[in-house]
Amino acid sequence: MFAVLAILGLTACQAPAEIDTGDVPAPTPAAMPEIWGPPTAVDHNPDPWVVEVHLRAGTSEMNWVDAGPTQVWSYNDSVPGPLIQVPFGAKLEVLFENDLPDDETTIHWHGLRIDDAMDGVPAIQDPVEPGESFLYEFTPPDSGSYWYHPHVRSHEQIERGLHGALVVHEEEPVEVDKERYFVLDDVSLRNSGAFTHFEFSAPNSVHGRHGNVLLVNGSSEPLEDEVRPGGTERWRIVNTANARTMWVGVEGASWRVIALDGNLLAEPYETDAARLPVGRRIDLEVIPDGESAEVKLNVLLPDSSTTFASYQMFSGTQVGEPGPGEWKTWPAAVLPTIEEPQQSLDFELNGVGNAEGGVDWSINGDLFPDGVTYEVDRDLPSVLRLKNISTFEHPFHLHGQFFQVLSRNGDDSGEPGFLDTVLIEGLDEVEIFTGFENPGKWMMHCHILEHAEQGMMTMIEVK
Repeated sequence: MFAVLAILGLTACQAPAEIDTGDVPAPTPAAMPEIWGPPTAVDHNPDPWVVEVHLRAGTSEMNWVDAGPTQVWSYNDSVPGPLIQVPFGAKLEVLFENDLPDDETTIHWHGLRIDDAMDGVPAIQDPVEPGESFLYEFTPPDSGSYWYHPHVRSHEQIERGLHGALVVHEEEPVEVDKERYFVLDDVSLRNSGAFTHFEFSAPNSVHGRHGNVLLVNGSSEPLEDEVRPGGTERWRIVNTANARTMWVGVEGASWRVIALDGNLLAEPYETDAARLPVGRRIDLEVIPDGESAEVKLNVLLPDSSTTFASYQMFSGTQVGEPGPGEWKTWPAAVLPTIEEPQQSLDFELNGVGNAEGGVDWSINGDLFPDGVTYEVDRDLPSVLRLKNISTFEHPFHLHGQFFQVLSRNGDDSGEPGFLDTVLIEGLDEVEIFTGFENPGKWMMHCHILEHAEQGMMTMIEVK
């Protein structure tokens, strides 16, 4: 088992081509590559332009500690839930059934710029009651790595196991030796294997829930496979933890970051360790070096103010004929031009102790669902100023839109990418730029799930 921790680019956004009903054969989407990782969801529709998936939320068991099984909530009896794959331009239909014993729930499609009626937040969609079902249907406008999870009592439902990965493939996928999806998580368990309590008491209320068991694709053991020396692999990684920022690193290979939050970068970059805030997705291009016996994916967690502890998530044994060992050319995101803003919003993030010994986390002094809905106009260059007057970090997530980071504490941040999640560290002030291209009512919140549930959420209506 893993050691128990010390604490117990956007491609073209176009509609699919019109299907010719005459004598010309109808087009078909590009073949989707197989992705190694969580089990792949079954497509129940023979139409190549429609992916039909059936998801059922229910109860199950996972063996994460030696003491005994953990009673979990799962999609299709799997933690994480099935990996959903969609060709670019295809429609996704998800017939969802709630088979939980008592809890209502929804599914939020994290990062997808879809219609707000399909976004899975209770402010728009009535939660699905036990024994009831709901049909989610939309055409994802952007390729990339995404994930899905509930937006009802998320701090408990996600922790218990309700989350899964989703990939929208590029219109012309880049051919690699293998694609992998790693779903990273931590869970807080008692010695018996049962979850610890979900009450908002310190330290959960203050720092968010930090687990004592690390998981990768639902396993508390490192994963294993074979890799080709000199070949090229694409590793998609998501941090689904309740609160813990993680860092990832690779041994035995050359590697670089090629995408953030699903969007391919114009300039991929190499680094020693890539930071992964809660909710963030990161895509790596990995070329095994042919010299080491194994290629390893490690999660790095701080064990002091200056040092990190390393936990191995994956080991790939290098076998086979060597490949060329060359970087691929990726279809970079087409970023909107940053213009002089025509509208702006200011948000102040803070936490204040409450009578229960926890913390109320607020945006502009308001605790969700109280407070105003902020209104903005569609298709206008806009700046959002996020000022953290607390000393705690907040990975902030904006639904339905992508944005670029303009500055951090008054300086050009140099932070690349077209994002939906940005980490705002203690006492930081971050400016982000967006065009608000997607109309509707959208949630914005801290993705430390305990902070969100204790008030750090708000709504923005794009008129």
